[in-house]
Amino acid sequence: MIAGYAWAALMLVLGALNLLVAVTMSIQAWAWFITVGAVGAKVVAFLAQYWIFRSIIVRKLRAAPAAA
Repeated sequence: MIAGYAWAALMLVLGALNLLVAVTMSIQAWAWFITVGAVGAKVVAFLAQYWIFRSIIVRKLRAAPAAA
């Protein structure tokens, strides 16, 4: 559930930044932001989520035999 809120917040921030860059900067800066900045932020967020979920699952799997 927290991951969903984090993705929603990321999309909100990226949308606001997109608007800010599109209005205040050149089209080249906006194109760079869309192709590199926004996509890069999503890739970083995905990798962070993967790492966090993987560590949680590994921790729970290691604790499961001890509980049984």
